Amino acid sequence: MQKKLVQSSLALTAAAALGLGSAFVASPAMADNAPQKLDVQNDAQVQKALSDIDGVNAYGAKGGELNLGVEKKTAEMKDLEKKFDNVNFTEDIKELDAYAGNDVVGGAGYAVGEGSTPSGVCSTGFSGWDGDGNPVVLTAGHCAKIMDKAAVITGDSIVNDTERPSTAPAAGSEQSELSGIGVLGKWEFTSFGESGQHDTSENPNNAQSSDIDFAVINVDKSKYGVKNGVTDWTTAGDDDLSKSLATEITKVGAHTDGKIQKSGRTTGLTEGEVDTEYNEIFEYANISGYWVHGFAVNSPADKPFSQPGDSGGAVFQGDTAVGVISGGGPAADGSQFGWVADLDHSIEESGVDFNLEKPSDETPEAPTAPEVKDQTIKPNGDVKGKATAGAEVKLDWTPAKGTEAAKAQAAKEGSETVKADEDGNFTVEGPEAAGDYDYTAVATVDGQESKPAEFQVTVEEEKTETPAPAEREINVDPKEIAASDFVKEDKGVTVTVKGFDEGEKVSLKVASGPENVEGITLDETANENGAAAFSIYGTSEADPSVYLGKYDVTVTGANDTEEEEALAGSFNVVEDEEGNGGGNDGGDDGNNDDDGNGDGGDGGSDLPRTGAELTGLAAGAGLLVVGGAAVVLTMRRNKKN
Repeated sequence: MQKKLVQSSLALTAAAALGLGSAFVASPAMADNAPQKLDVQNDAQVQKALSDIDGVNAYGAKGGELNLGVEKKTAEMKDLEKKFDNVNFTEDIKELDAYAGNDVVGGAGYAVGEGSTPSGVCSTGFSGWDGDGNPVVLTAGHCAKIMDKAAVITGDSIVNDTERPSTAPAAGSEQSELSGIGVLGKWEFTSFGESGQHDTSENPNNAQSSDIDFAVINVDKSKYGVKNGVTDWTTAGDDDLSKSLATEITKVGAHTDGKIQKSGRTTGLTEGEVDTEYNEIFEYANISGYWVHGFAVNSPADKPFSQPGDSGGAVFQGDTAVGVISGGGPAADGSQFGWVADLDHSIEESGVDFNLEKPSDETPEAPTAPEVKDQTIKPNGDVKGKATAGAEVKLDWTPAKGTEAAKAQAAKEGSETVKADEDGNFTVEGPEAAGDYDYTAVATVDGQESKPAEFQVTVEEEKTETPAPAEREINVDPKEIAASDFVKEDKGVTVTVKGFDEGEKVSLKVASGPENVEGITLDETANENGAAAFSIYGTSEADPSVYLGKYDVTVTGANDTEEEEALAGSFNVVEDEEGNGGGNDGGDDGNNDDDGNGDGGDGGSDLPRTGAELTGLAAGAGLLVVGGAAVVLTMRRNKKN
């Protein structure tokens, strides 16, 4: 890994190559806060400017501009860009590894067994790194086992030298040779048919999830490097398979139906078809008497997907690693059958830490803390801040101690994570309860957390204007009514009031009236608009004249205060235009009964009548009952007449 530029000869070499080392040009004086220009021809100035910069992977000093390629900008790089307007950083430029014949890639051959005459040859699956950044190679587990002629495992083999690519069968050679580079490494993990040898290949009852064909080689990095990718064997003649990659592998995943490829030292780069029908039924295959979890692949007999020596070879679809070759043979229909130990299952069962990208030697720089100011918001208003673009920002809050918010039942602690947009802005909904809240905000970028930013949010108490009480009013309709109408069901007098509270009990009282008419008190409930209504009728229809006179009414509410006066109104019952007070001209005045005495029985109808319906308002029926003396007098007068 490249270290600080001041420790290398990169800048000096570039300057010398351009013949600029002896040229010294003074930069013009600049304002203190204005961007300056770095003299890119001055080696000393360049070295000083870049003394705190790590991870430069590309360099160029042309046209007065210093261009630097880095994998990701650090805070120091950003500061340098602000300081000098002719220093430019380009991101996503990674450090490159030199091609070398000792770089191990997927599909290459390696030997197992001791000495110059190894006991067997297998193929590498996929190259990568463990969690500590050490190079590793994935392959088949049975390559690490020693078996007798009865296929009984008698011990573990040892890893030997790699195979010289130009002498492998995949390169058309009939005589394999070791590369001479040295032992590839040591077994880190091996597993082959963990549940043991079985008596029959037809009984799958004993198969277990741990039955995998999988191994990991810890590569000797003093002799070999590893390079991510799978070879297509086109550069085998140069004895450097790292120069001819069929694909770069970016992930490990499950296989899908359709075409599938493999690279191995016996048959090179081949293609087959995932056997969907077979795989729907079976998930284990008997490989030399041991169960192996995986999937089947078919290929033509003249173009086999795999052959002996391809064991452990890389099986992939596109840029996805899906397995390593476990076994195979001719199928009943004459085609070639291959069994692949599925890689995702094997890695899960083994617990191996495998990475397709080399872990960085340096801990990623922690992002800067979010910028958030103290702010005042409305209930559930937006709390706003700024952080590194794309950062995950976690905000935690709690009511400030001793404040009203802390005492409020609705005030609770909270936590929420949001993502900063491309400009670094982020927003989160604030609390509902009024009061002061203590907040912290932490930004996370590439798994690195910033220092917490602390700030306070004040939630304003939501002010609601109390509506002014409606002015109370009373309406009496009609104010003057003929006696004959006063005793009719569909007429009478209606008293309507408003200005009361919804649901308030409202009482009407006939405060005064003709001497012989009994007063009444009615109760109603104010509706949602604070209104109530009452209907008042006479009950002595036989002699309406008994109701002649003025009536005073008052209306009060149950919520009235001492300062509030009762609503007051009045109406008059008057004679009809003929002047007879609305009475009946008949001798019996319509009051004859069955016995012919003409005493009118109860003096007419004194039964209650239903009040008329008002628009959206039910009116209470108020019944004015004539006193007994008035009824008697009225009846006598009618008889005499």
